[in-house]
Amino acid sequence: MMIRVFAIITIVTVLGTGQACAETSLEELARNFASKTDGRQVVEGTDGWLFLKEELAHIGAAVFWGDGAPAATRAAKKEYGDPLPVIVDFNRALAEKGITLYLMVVPPKALVYPDKLDPAIVEVKKESLVYKEFYSQLEKNGVKVIDLLDQLQEEAKENPGLYCKTDTHFSGDGLLMFAERAAAIIKEEGWYKAQARKELSHSVQTVSISGDLARMAGDNELREELSVRVIVDKETAKPLESDPRSPVILLGDSHTLVFSAGGDLHARGAGLFDNLSEKLGFAVDLLGVRGSGATSARIKLYQRSKQDSDYLTGKKALIYTFAARELTGSGGWRPIPVAP
Repeated sequence: MMIRVFAIITIVTVLGTGQACAETSLEELARNFASKTDGRQVVEGTDGWLFLKEELAHIGAAVFWGDGAPAATRAAKKEYGDPLPVIVDFNRALAEKGITLYLMVVPPKALVYPDKLDPAIVEVKKESLVYKEFYSQLEKNGVKVIDLLDQLQEEAKENPGLYCKTDTHFSGDGLLMFAERAAAIIKEEGWYKAQARKELSHSVQTVSISGDLARMAGDNELREELSVRVIVDKETAKPLESDPRSPVILLGDSHTLVFSAGGDLHARGAGLFDNLSEKLGFAVDLLGVRGSGATSARIKLYQRSKQDSDYLTGKKALIYTFAARELTGSGGWRPIPVAP
């Protein structure tokens, strides 16, 4: 049975008209859902759309860096709650190795499709500006940011399928936008023209998925169909393999693995890794984790460097991708060295 959690909408009487209208904001609604202690992880919106309660808690927290970090973070140790200084230091450490960091955060689904959470939410400018300010602070400290929020919100007006309805991740259409934007930026780097490339091809296929949100809500029968681009090596007709000697690292949470790793991540050969590799013309080096894209992902990079002292040799760019909710996640933002 689907778990249903309904939005609370404030009804206001318009003076002099006698008519009622619904007023609400995404931040207020998200904070309301986050405050519920019913143990439910999933919130049902409209038309079968499901949302992760943890992600709504992140939106409701508003400012999550600097002085706002202690109240916003879900980390047990508040000293690890601020992502800003850690990302800045991560950028510095990579730059010392000759590697350019590109931070590419996946915005909350409710910020791209707020009307699917509640039709009474008519605009999300205030909530969007929180991320703009955060990215501005990063850029002032030398961090390059790939921000797709405006593009996603504009595209969402015509395309209802940039995110999965019953899953926490972006869809095949959504991840393609991230792959195209990241590839376009990488291609501007001076070293790219000399990089060896191979012929890759794609085919559009339909997959039927059982979303993680549906499963969390106790409905293992609910499915949705999605269109994905399956990428293969044109010579071998096989899916791409991660290349540990690639000049580009794709680091992050399950957004780097969904539609790519198979199994409960829905498909093989059709994820961000695959589509980014196709757009660049060579396989990138995938370092994805199923857990937190914050500390856990950076630990994986450190471990790889520790295992192979030459691992970072020849690396030129690192694309760091994770769900926005990780900015206030329970894993926190511990300082982790890039290499021993």
